[in-house]
Amino acid sequence: MSALLEIRNLVKRYPRPGLWRRDAGVPAVAGVDLVVRPGEVVGIIGESGSGKTTLVRAALGLLPFQAGQVKLLDHALGGLSAAALRGLRREVQLLFQHPRSMLNPGLTVRQHLLESAGLHRPDEDPDQVVRAVADQVGLGHRLDARPRALSGGEQRRVGLARVLVAQPRLLVADEPTSGLDAALKADLIDLMLAARGPERAIVLVSHDLPLVTYACDRVVVMLAGRVVERFGTAELAQADHHPYTLALLRTAGMRDGRADADPAGPQGRPTQGCAFAGACPRVQPRCHDERPGLRTLQPGHAVACHVVGAEEAA
Repeated sequence: MSALLEIRNLVKRYPRPGLWRRDAGVPAVAGVDLVVRPGEVVGIIGESGSGKTTLVRAALGLLPFQAGQVKLLDHALGGLSAAALRGLRREVQLLFQHPRSMLNPGLTVRQHLLESAGLHRPDEDPDQVVRAVADQVGLGHRLDARPRALSGGEQRRVGLARVLVAQPRLLVADEPTSGLDAALKADLIDLMLAARGPERAIVLVSHDLPLVTYACDRVVVMLAGRVVERFGTAELAQADHHPYTLALLRTAGMRDGRADADPAGPQGRPTQGCAFAGACPRVQPRCHDERPGLRTLQPGHAVACHVVGAEEAA
């Protein structure tokens, strides 16, 4: 079955202004591969600054990138005109981190959803579409409220409802539960998962590891603009993880033992070697000088580390 999203060797740099010139900058995303197939829920995790948000925004055509290839729904992103890219917006939707960036303070919930219904489902009765989606996300009683009268959780639900109106084949959610308490997080994620299906996929971008492992089939771990691990959540407890992933798991209370490294520590983006070498408890001399590539340990599990799995490979 064709992938809904296929990213190959994507590189995105943010130029840094200088006194005399603008240099190319250090890549925010440095050679990342990612494939998302129908029916999947894929999580992308990493601490702030790891490159996960830049990756998905570049992959959806919202940011230019310097190298690599992206295919959305079998369409090469580089070959799409602006009009053709807009035509994919119904089938590929981004749920933003901050709901107010999606909401007009002067419009009611009903007006927001009517606007989306007219854009994405013009051949259907808009009132029926609005009522069905509002009920789906638990906002049927708040249709006449404006954003300022809604709680943070309700604002997130409006943002999700606007996306669900489009019935996208690919939904990318960028930190959709940031700032919510545990109960509201679970409610929102369950609403999102209810929209999955055999022909649809979800990409969940988050630093909340427990949430990602609850919602997703497999996880991609990013550090300093690169993928350092991929694993299926079914093998979470058994896998021999990258030291960075293990630090994330222990910090989140998902692995026994006290975290022996700080996953949020300043690692930078070295031009050589592993970005986690400065904090890694298993560091070896080569880790500072030679960047490890992703190596498959088991089907569906790959790690970019010189140490993890080295015994099996020897």
